[in-house]
Amino acid sequence: MIQIPKGKDIVVLSKPKFLSHEVSLKVFDTKQTQEFLQSFDFTKANLFVDCDEDCFLEIHSQERKIAKQLLWDNGNLKVSQSELDSILESIPTLIPFLAQDLTGKDLMLAWGKKESLVSAIESGFGTYYSRSRNGKWVKGEESGHLQNLKQIYLHSDPFFVQYVTEQEGAACHTGYYSCFFRELGQNDSVSFVYSNKVGESI
Repeated sequence: MIQIPKGKDIVVLSKPKFLSHEVSLKVFDTKQTQEFLQSFDFTKANLFVDCDEDCFLEIHSQERKIAKQLLWDNGNLKVSQSELDSILESIPTLIPFLAQDLTGKDLMLAWGKKESLVSAIESGFGTYYSRSRNGKWVKGEESGHLQNLKQIYLHSDPFFVQYVTEQEGAACHTGYYSCFFRELGQNDSVSFVYSNKVGESI
């Protein structure tokens, strides 16, 4: 049984298949999330939940047209500086940042600011905003589980950043490779995606 956080934005990711970089996103409140879960058809789609239970990953074969812009590729900015400045000016104060590995597996969902994006472009490391520390958070700066970025995409409807990265070690603070290590099923069932944590023997 999972516990949906109250008074917090809940993110729902949607993808056509588990390993895919084609992803869309919606932000729900607690009530909308409860309605989404109550109406979810587990016979037609798969549903995963992250470690904090504030992000859900829906795998549904329904075709979707995903519009995204490649901002940065292997250390090279793919837009002009003036275009980047314009993009940064239009980004809301706090937006979702999704990290995926090179295969298209979703690693984690966190929140960030435009400064997080600028830092990621300059450093090449997965960078976010820590609300608990009220400041910049480079994933893995303490654990060594860094995210070496390969591409950065921007989605505009709604705004969110998509990192494609080489993940060193575990993306999740629990020790699992991905924060989406649980799959939900009918009758409130929960199953684990991974048989062991990173570094543990099976």
